[in-house]
Amino acid sequence: MKWMSELLMPVSRGRSSKLHDLGLAKIAQGGYGLWNPNDETLILLPEGKVLFQRTEDFLLRSLEAFRPQRLDCGTSARGALDAAVRLIKRAADLPVLLAERRGDELRLLGLHGDFEASLEMANDALRAVGGAVCTLGLRLRRVDRLTPEGHRVDLLCRSEAPLRGEEGLICPDCGWMAAFDSPCRFGGETSDAAPEELREVATPGCSTVEKLCEYLKIAPSRIVKCMFYAVEGRGLAAVILRADRQVCLEKVRAAFQGASVRPAEPDELAAVMGDSAGYMGPVGLPASVALLADFSAVGVKNAVVGANKPGFHKTGACWGRDFKTDFVADVTLLQKGDHCPHCGTALEKSELRRIAAFRPVDPAGFAEPSLTFFNGSAKAHVPAWSAEIDLTALLSAASENSERWPGEIAPFDVYVYWEGDEAPDALAPLIGALEGAGLRIVGDDRGGTFENRRAEAAAIRAPQTVCLKKGGDGWLLDVTRNGRTETFSPAQFAAQQETFSAAERRPFRT
Repeated sequence: MKWMSELLMPVSRGRSSKLHDLGLAKIAQGGYGLWNPNDETLILLPEGKVLFQRTEDFLLRSLEAFRPQRLDCGTSARGALDAAVRLIKRAADLPVLLAERRGDELRLLGLHGDFEASLEMANDALRAVGGAVCTLGLRLRRVDRLTPEGHRVDLLCRSEAPLRGEEGLICPDCGWMAAFDSPCRFGGETSDAAPEELREVATPGCSTVEKLCEYLKIAPSRIVKCMFYAVEGRGLAAVILRADRQVCLEKVRAAFQGASVRPAEPDELAAVMGDSAGYMGPVGLPASVALLADFSAVGVKNAVVGANKPGFHKTGACWGRDFKTDFVADVTLLQKGDHCPHCGTALEKSELRRIAAFRPVDPAGFAEPSLTFFNGSAKAHVPAWSAEIDLTALLSAASENSERWPGEIAPFDVYVYWEGDEAPDALAPLIGALEGAGLRIVGDDRGGTFENRRAEAAAIRAPQTVCLKKGGDGWLLDVTRNGRTETFSPAQFAAQQETFSAAERRPFRT
């Protein structure tokens, strides 16, 4: 049992206008932390530290199958990797999952003796963490990304003005979410029109899509644009896509199996294509140029394409007759107005919050020559995967999406307050019954107006709140949990203690 008068827990009735992250603002409002706008950090107070620790413990319980080993790596620059180099010596030391807390991040490093088994371990851990987070009431979206450091899997959820967020897309009807670089596949528009003759037309001063559309009085979807990139070890590559779509450079990199890719320089283009910048197209490309088509360009009919000479385009261009490639991939960004793959509704922009990032192949571990073990015949490199779980983001999202802390992570189970300054005679039996059920309790003994205490009780967000109020024949208990409030007499409460049973509240286990 804790009393508010003994806790450093400055609850406030309203939220800070300087903190735009709604979930984070609620954490600060509940007295769990102080917002420091100077460096945009949350200063954790005692109950906030408990909240974060409970959350860390909850996540590691979801990974019990991997027997996570908690470390404190102090100021070691590489954290668990420095420990792994010193710990892993032989096959019997593997597999192992190392976990460490760095600030508000829970970091994981998984190590295995076999590369395929390491990937499977990483995927299983990803599913376990994702499933655990979803039990807290969050809806997650998995996004696979190819970054300069390698393959990364992000777990994202929708949020309003998150502190560390990114812009993405959401379906307003079914709630489907996506990042702009999420997988998408938009084919060319089907058409029953007969193929037109390929004709070269003069298009003076039309070196941009906008000018070409205005000159020919057509929509961008009628144009197949051709963009050139320099690919490491491959020379120049032309990427073709419908002109109403945008290239995702990381998807292009993925199509070329992770090779370094950058937009081609003017002199590189001129050396191969001559002086045709702004008028380049897929028809008649030199054999030295690799042609990569986005799905949006596949099957197009009667499109407008560059003629590969200044001031001219070709009309009536058709896939399969005038240009084609077997090298086809998803290389475009999703965008506002695209149709939801589940219900077909137009997607809208939304803010997304990253909860976790998993790296199926840890880049630092892959590059560490000392991360080896003896496999029975020789030294072998230890395959490793890693993950970072943003506890602030997770708790902010949970706070934003629910009026109460889930019982699995709450710092305490029941918050008790009462009407009037004097402790009621029904308080002691109530506390005894709650403690007898194995519940952690905080009581508000600070006094003040009943309205203020009611508002602060809501801000604290305990899984269950009990308010003792005066009735005609004595004290009544308003019990709030799971979004519902019920009123009991003390006798009724005593007869219905299963309402507060430890099994019902899904007790915290260490």
